Amino acid sequence: MKMVVTEKPSVARDIASVIGADKKEFGYYSGNGYLVSWCVGHLIESAMPDEYNPKYKKWSLDTLPFIPETWRTVVADRTKTQYKILETLIKSEKVKELICATDAGREGELIFRLVYDKTGTNKPFKRLWISSMETEAIKNGFNTLKDGKEYENLYQAAVSRMNADFLVGINATRLYSCVYKKKLNIGRVQSPTINIIVKRQREIENFKSVPYFTITADCVGFKAYTRADDKEAAESILERCNNKKACVTKIEKKDKTEIAAALFDLTTLQREANKLLGYSAKQTLDLAQSLYEAKLITYPRTDSRYLTDDMESSTTALIFNLLKSKLLDAKTLNSYDTSKSKIQKVVNNKKVTDHHAIIPTKKVLQADLAKLPMAGRNILTLIIYRLLTAVYAANKYKHTKLTVDIEGVEFTATGNQTIDLGFKEFQNYLIEIIKAKPEKEEKDDPENESIPPGIIEGQIIDDVKVTSQEKKTKPLPPYTEATLLAAMENAGKFIEDEELKKAIKEGGLGTPATRAGIIERIIKTGFIERKGKKLLATQQAYILMDLLPDKLKEPEMTAEWEKQLDEIKKGQLNSATFMADIKAFVRDIVESTIKGSNSEKNTGTFNSRKVVLGKCPRCGQNIIELPKSYACSSGRDGCGFVIWKEDRFFKDKKKELTKQQVSELLKEGKVKITGLYSPRKDTTYDATVVLNDTGKYVNFKLEF
Repeated sequence: MKMVVTEKPSVARDIASVIGADKKEFGYYSGNGYLVSWCVGHLIESAMPDEYNPKYKKWSLDTLPFIPETWRTVVADRTKTQYKILETLIKSEKVKELICATDAGREGELIFRLVYDKTGTNKPFKRLWISSMETEAIKNGFNTLKDGKEYENLYQAAVSRMNADFLVGINATRLYSCVYKKKLNIGRVQSPTINIIVKRQREIENFKSVPYFTITADCVGFKAYTRADDKEAAESILERCNNKKACVTKIEKKDKTEIAAALFDLTTLQREANKLLGYSAKQTLDLAQSLYEAKLITYPRTDSRYLTDDMESSTTALIFNLLKSKLLDAKTLNSYDTSKSKIQKVVNNKKVTDHHAIIPTKKVLQADLAKLPMAGRNILTLIIYRLLTAVYAANKYKHTKLTVDIEGVEFTATGNQTIDLGFKEFQNYLIEIIKAKPEKEEKDDPENESIPPGIIEGQIIDDVKVTSQEKKTKPLPPYTEATLLAAMENAGKFIEDEELKKAIKEGGLGTPATRAGIIERIIKTGFIERKGKKLLATQQAYILMDLLPDKLKEPEMTAEWEKQLDEIKKGQLNSATFMADIKAFVRDIVESTIKGSNSEKNTGTFNSRKVVLGKCPRCGQNIIELPKSYACSSGRDGCGFVIWKEDRFFKDKKKELTKQQVSELLKEGKVKITGLYSPRKDTTYDATVVLNDTGKYVNFKLEF
């Protein structure tokens, strides 16, 4: 009898149905000469230090660095029952051969091998290597099973990654926690993620806003723009051009094409849900997981945005059936033209790794979506419409750029004329269905909806009205979960070394399955706080990033690891050499940090350091940031000056004061703020906010 070991129960069920093991037992399937069971993810994990020796239970600098001579693993408490089932079946005399059917990748290999090693068996095993759960793919996979030993290098890369992460995480966390007398979680992925947010926040705080002027010429039918760097230049242009004739000196027309985005992997689904619906990465993952368990979508924890060749016909059939269902709105059903749809756009075997992209399953056609919670329905709708748009025709339009001369000053106007709306038509319907409110990007020179068709070169426009508007340069915005997920996925952009940049390109920081958990962890541990869609670094994060060496807070270490792990997988590097380097690195970090530490000085580091934003207008002491306010350091018994972060004046206007704006308020008594919201007019406006301190109350007023 042969025993198949999969990663997840759903995969076991699908494989069992294909190979004829259709009898459901407790924790496995049987039939046709097969047993099929599953691991439920990681059943086995690294043993903690105190499981090697009770003395390590107490965190102490005296016991660092902790580097085991031989590695131990333990069965996770939450999965002991399933492990026992696997162990019993694997050791059974009936089972003569094992088949590893965990995910086709490094972590999937690790999951099976840890179980295999833990049971102590030496039975031969084969490897099933497939990236699709279509019936044909499973059959082909079983017809071409490989000897499990062919994947030994892949396993060595996987276990090396696990042990290296354990060594760095355990030692760095205990080291810095003991030195600074505070629990500080430090990890190869977590710390660089915090650092990305801290760096962005510091860029925002240190940004020096520079005024400039946008000058608009209303040419009756379209608007043209130019820009001046100072008020004097702007006034000069106004005086020179207002109420004068304009001449169209140049017309440029280009046909442009925008193709639809590929299908969703988990990260792009999380980004889209955050951008359109405000859902957190974890919320989206949980919703997608529940849809998967209800068999309405395919496996969500994927990093691929394409389908395998064998899915072409079934996915084409799915699209046709969706267009006959009640899952789509009437506009989509009436407008979707299948002759403009090409499934080949999303089919590419070479771009599928462990799992294919997220798409709906056939079962969704019979589902009663009214029974789903609204949030789950929204995620499913995103996935359905991404399938419809990803295969659809491109958005085609004619881009027109006019150059207009007014008294020797050059203005430009741009506009687009739709040729074929293509996939964007259904993106627009999606926005209506889920009632999304995507944030609009502000542009200095907004495009005209269209340029009047009859305009020709040399055309004269009389009595053009010219106006000027003062603006200020803006820093990059704070990270949201959508933009942070993108930064984690594309962490190579923070690396200068081209070889390392290439090494991290495929993976980034974390994996699609772990990024949501990392974000939640850095929020839970107090390094990051969530404010609306924004993710903001706390004072604790600033201090920790100042203390950590670059090696522990920059993505280069992950890139270096990925390069070497890939070499291990290819048999070009010995795993023992890699681990020797990791151990040397850990010893060096521990030794140098302890040598440079001062116990008396370090105690209270995370409580004593506060960012000074300016001087108190009442008593002259420092204004510092607190969790809920910017307040005078004189404390409760002092002058009482405080600016609340949730002050109703700003809350009503949908704005939060930045540290830079608070500093300017304290220094100048006023600050120019753009994008203030008017609930009465449901629009935004710019104004100067003036600090009005009565000595008892801190008030604000607007100047225009």
